[in-house]
Amino acid sequence: MARDVNTLLLTVLFPLFLFPGAVWGMTQVESMREGWEEGLRPRVTVEGDAREPLPENVVEAIDRPAVARLTWRESEVEIAYRASDPESVIARDRLVDALDDPWPLEVHDVAPPGEALSVVVARVVPLILVVLSLFASMYPAVEAVVADRERGTQETSLSTAAPRWVFLAGKLVAVAAITLFAVSASVLSAAATLVHVAVLVGAEIALDPLRLLAIFPLAVLTALYGACVSLLAAAPTRSFKQAQNTASAAVTAVMLLALVGVLPRAELGSGLGWLPVSNAVLVMRAWLEGETPWAWTGVAAGELLLLGVASVWLATRWLRPGSLA
Repeated sequence: MARDVNTLLLTVLFPLFLFPGAVWGMTQVESMREGWEEGLRPRVTVEGDAREPLPENVVEAIDRPAVARLTWRESEVEIAYRASDPESVIARDRLVDALDDPWPLEVHDVAPPGEALSVVVARVVPLILVVLSLFASMYPAVEAVVADRERGTQETSLSTAAPRWVFLAGKLVAVAAITLFAVSASVLSAAATLVHVAVLVGAEIALDPLRLLAIFPLAVLTALYGACVSLLAAAPTRSFKQAQNTASAAVTAVMLLALVGVLPRAELGSGLGWLPVSNAVLVMRAWLEGETPWAWTGVAAGELLLLGVASVWLATRWLRPGSLA
């Protein structure tokens, strides 16, 4: 067993570097979040006769939109903010820390009911859809390649006059059908879960159900890209165990790219719009938040298609009858 390269690589070395890498990544993300908060100076609208200067890390909004409102009254101070906006929450916390003593404070969330929950849902649902669809496509893709090999029928198929890409494309069509069903079930499950959560918390989720349908094609493309990567990972292997290990590692890397899309301050315009998979998650989030990022949708879809085709082409180079001996 110790002489098995896949065992050493994926059972020992991969976990050995995975956990330090994950901890380092989370540390970097937290450092980025703290650095963003420290350098941020939220804009606040000041109403009434101010009796105290604003904190140094908060500025008065003059010619730019404000994220919070500070109102001075005769006997108290009122702070209005939006719980769905992280910058507004930071402004609230800084104002409360600076003015809580000696002024009586009255703090109000002016966001519409369900808005904060809707923002969380718009960020989480795309990631869940991508992760579930990747897992749904991985095992059928591995089975499609390895099953013929273990039955001894792959060499015969590859020895025919048909090009190898036709052989692999046929398998990909079967995987695509399973993936389409899995993604459809995930979207329906997400819609039912959102309704259930809204009933439990007694809040309305301000998301248009048609927006879930709008992100459906991109979710399918992401899943098919995961299937192509799984086919590529399984192509050179000789057993189901090896294929499962290599495909799991490849899909894990794709999921890490998906996680980048939910990092704090992750935006399409910050350069992440060109990062494959991450941009797909960000585009789906934008659609759920009510935006219409047609250009970025085209970029994300084009990259997934291009990389998927490249993965299948490379997999055909590894599906050689002579390599199965």
